[in-house]
Amino acid sequence: MRRLAAFVVLLVCAAEAGAHAPTTAIGRAVEAFGSVDVSYDPGAAVTDLEADRFNLIVDGNPKVAFMPASATTELAGGPDAIAEEVAREASLDGSLVVLVGTRLGAWSDDIGDDRLAELIRDAQAIDADSTHEVVEALVRSVQAEPAGSDTPWGWIGAGLLIFAVGLIALDRVVRRRR
Repeated sequence: MRRLAAFVVLLVCAAEAGAHAPTTAIGRAVEAFGSVDVSYDPGAAVTDLEADRFNLIVDGNPKVAFMPASATTELAGGPDAIAEEVAREASLDGSLVVLVGTRLGAWSDDIGDDRLAELIRDAQAIDADSTHEVVEALVRSVQAEPAGSDTPWGWIGAGLLIFAVGLIALDRVVRRRR
């Protein structure tokens, strides 16, 4: 029992050790998503007024983070990796669009990686006068995507479980008759 308790404590400490401090750009975004849908960090490539406008556009999904370019020094892998890390640490569902400096990235548990990369490329290809217009194009594209999968995995899993229980019961009946 003591070993199990020690293991649980070790897991909790390890999970907390992987979290970014609230003094980092990633940590501030994670903290902000506890109460808002749009996170703005001073030093971002858009103004706070431009970022604030996104509160009128997003309604919970996707969440949007405007981060300074210095956020790339906190985690390797670029804006998509930063988006994934923020989403993981903030326990987000749905989608997240990030602007790290002037680089666009995104994460989603509703949209596949290839499709998300395509949406980012499409947004970057628009003829925009400003960075926030590119972000808005991506946000609207993500909002237009059908959410989730059409595959009813819950029902499939329940059906397989019922089938397995039925096979076990049938096996016991056959063994008793022998």
